[in-house]
Amino acid sequence: MMSSKAGVVVVGELNIDLVLWKVPMPVYEQEKLAEDMRFTMGSSSAITAHNLSMLGTPVGFIGKAGSDIFGDFMIDGLRRGGVDTAPVIRDRALKTGATIILANPPQKALLTYMGAMADLRLEDIDWDYVSQARHLHLGCFFLQTGIRKDVGKLFAKAKELGLSTSLDTNWDPDDVWGDDLQEALAHTDIFLPNDDEAKRIAGSDDLEDAIATLEKRVPVLAVKQGGGGATLCAGGKRYHDPGFRVTAVETTGAGDSFNAGFLHRYLSGAEWADCLRWGNACGALAVTALGGTGAYQDRQTVASKLKELLAK
Repeated sequence: MMSSKAGVVVVGELNIDLVLWKVPMPVYEQEKLAEDMRFTMGSSSAITAHNLSMLGTPVGFIGKAGSDIFGDFMIDGLRRGGVDTAPVIRDRALKTGATIILANPPQKALLTYMGAMADLRLEDIDWDYVSQARHLHLGCFFLQTGIRKDVGKLFAKAKELGLSTSLDTNWDPDDVWGDDLQEALAHTDIFLPNDDEAKRIAGSDDLEDAIATLEKRVPVLAVKQGGGGATLCAGGKRYHDPGFRVTAVETTGAGDSFNAGFLHRYLSGAEWADCLRWGNACGALAVTALGGTGAYQDRQTVASKLKELLAK
């Protein structure tokens, strides 16, 4: 279990990813061939938790999974990454979710069966466990349909306990971007959308306008811009980091890894510009391998590669 005030609790979804690499868009009644495949840890929240732990920050995970091989795979993967999975609830009546990723860089398409990720609820949260951490992060807001209406309450309670909070919505499959998100943002310290999500949430087709709108709603806004780096609004200042040029293999988990790098440095007390730089470096490292955690399998290798990137 995490030591008192030592780390991060991630509240999130658990699903496996089946990545099919360099595959043309499927057509009904026709067969298409992929060049490669990888069965790997999926879910925004789990990828952030795993990669944050691999950076050296103590992490615990609260979520729900089925009592099945997909659930075993996810929990074993988190444990190998050093994440405490003691609070994860296993339910025989549920199936662990799955996502099929059709990756044809720089584009990809995702097909998801939500399964147990839609069943996590506010009453499942172990508050004694949460109280031991310094920070609470939630990812994939729109797919966590069981708890999303209560994320504002979740964050408010966490802040009462002395934790800071961060949120990454990911994409809204219904393209509604509803009122429950606005309630959650009212209790969010660090908001971590990508550029397309930021524009949808702000109701603008212009990224600059979207940033100007959203920076008024949260204390810290970090907008991920893919190959264009990222923009940060914090402490009344705006920062932009252009990111890193790497050979991209597959982009799953890039934004989740940005979250990990940013939060790792934030919890270390780093300057905002350094948090942003680390976020971009961790996102860049993620795209050099298949799957969201493929580049984060060995702490020594991760540290070495990040040192090399950050020296550029």
